[in-house]
Amino acid sequence: MRPIRSALVALAFSLAALPAWASPAEVERALPGAQKTGEASYHMLGIHLFDAEAYAAGGDFSWNQPFALTLNYQRGTRQSTLLNRSISEMTQRGAGNAQSLAPLRAQLARCFPDIARGDRVTGVSTGANTATFYYNGAQRCDVQWPGFRRAFFGIWLDGRDGPARTMSARLRGEA
Repeated sequence: MRPIRSALVALAFSLAALPAWASPAEVERALPGAQKTGEASYHMLGIHLFDAEAYAAGGDFSWNQPFALTLNYQRGTRQSTLLNRSISEMTQRGAGNAQSLAPLRAQLARCFPDIARGDRVTGVSTGANTATFYYNGAQRCDVQWPGFRRAFFGIWLDGRDGPARTMSARLRGEA
């Protein structure tokens, strides 16, 4: 019994020594050497919906460089809810209206399945107009749309008021 206990203690210490900033495998593959720029949790009406983490080269966020955003879901949600909310937010940001964004919605439908508690979605912004999305570590889709980086990722990284602004600043490493 004593050797098993010793092995478990050694394992616990070795796991504790893992870097807290270790990025998900898909981030490491897409952006080798990227470091966490920040993290934040999102709650609505007191309900914890997801935890977010942003990654970029050197841990320095810039809209002009590739970055990754990972959402770790604490509650399940339907694909239609994710799509409706994303398009609504993009419309509010001046990216177009529901009709003009319909082709983008079709692209995003390939990216986002129904979400269960514990699922992880990672978006890697590879250029101003392009992104690759991963679901629980597996590549799911590529998106190409004019101004996609700011219009889509700005939902989380460019909050304009109250809690959204605070969350965005934390993710960009500014708070």
